[in-house]
Amino acid sequence: MLTALGATETEDRVYCFVATTVSATCKEINSTTGLSEDVVRGALAGLRQRGLVSQTSDDPVRYVASSPGTIEAMISNRLRELREAQEVLDSIADKRRAGQLSGQAAGVFEVVHGQQALRHHALHLLHTAQSEVLNMIKPPVIAVQSSERVLPGNSVHNRAIFETGALEAPGALDAIRAGMPSHGEVRVHSKLPVKMLAIDRCVALVPLTQRDTTPVGVLIYQSAVLDGLLALFEYVWDRAVMLHMVDPGGTSGAADAALSPEDRQLLSLLMAGLTDEAIAAHFRVSVRTVQRKVHALMEVANVRTRMQLAWEAARQDWLSAAGGMPAAGLGPAIAAVQI
Repeated sequence: MLTALGATETEDRVYCFVATTVSATCKEINSTTGLSEDVVRGALAGLRQRGLVSQTSDDPVRYVASSPGTIEAMISNRLRELREAQEVLDSIADKRRAGQLSGQAAGVFEVVHGQQALRHHALHLLHTAQSEVLNMIKPPVIAVQSSERVLPGNSVHNRAIFETGALEAPGALDAIRAGMPSHGEVRVHSKLPVKMLAIDRCVALVPLTQRDTTPVGVLIYQSAVLDGLLALFEYVWDRAVMLHMVDPGGTSGAADAALSPEDRQLLSLLMAGLTDEAIAAHFRVSVRTVQRKVHALMEVANVRTRMQLAWEAARQDWLSAAGGMPAAGLGPAIAAVQI
């Protein structure tokens, strides 16, 4: 019993004997327990030091055990000390785990502070791409401007998803058209979950803040987090609308009998959610001209509303890859709004 409180087995044995008798002398304890007199005296000295026994003024001296309440108090104190020790141990364990996670994360995440640092890393990633560039693009523009021609290598396959609002910026479509290689694709989504520039499926740059005075981003290297971001891109890509651009030199396909390249571009912009005013600005025509062209598309589709036009375009697959040339340029416009 007392060994749990730090007493020796001999002290525990002597205490149990004294506690079950009214009092006892050293010789009585010796003769009953079979312990030597020196061992008994040592045990009694240890028990007295702990306050578990006291001695009388009789001759010979008799020893009396403290009440069980004394031991209960000692047990309570020990339990409190153990709980405090457990709390300290838990704190140390948490700090140890945090340190381990920090060490592991150091090879996965790299925080980038400031506009210039974000610009530097974005340009570096685009210039060093070997096989693939994936981009989710939404305003506001922070690092790279659309007037800059930032193009990855000719062998790099580019896929970009623009948020609708990014295409409403003046000159956005012109910038895409100016950097339109044949090995990329552009789609449009009404609301992107995050900005992201991913290179060769081994690193991604993701802005953490957009409107602060000091923008912050994070480079994410190969990890479960990067795998999740790449899966998110594919999920959004499958639900985005293909953006068509005018290709005067393109060959006619099955959809050409119904729509001209200009019609497909207009239709893709409508389905991407751009307003008539934004489309008019891109085509450099009046809003009335855009509305007249939309009405002509509705006559071709033999429908009465824009919703029916979108439905018919999807049913007849007017905006499929085979139906026209996708806007594939991941050049200046894409670099402009990636972060």
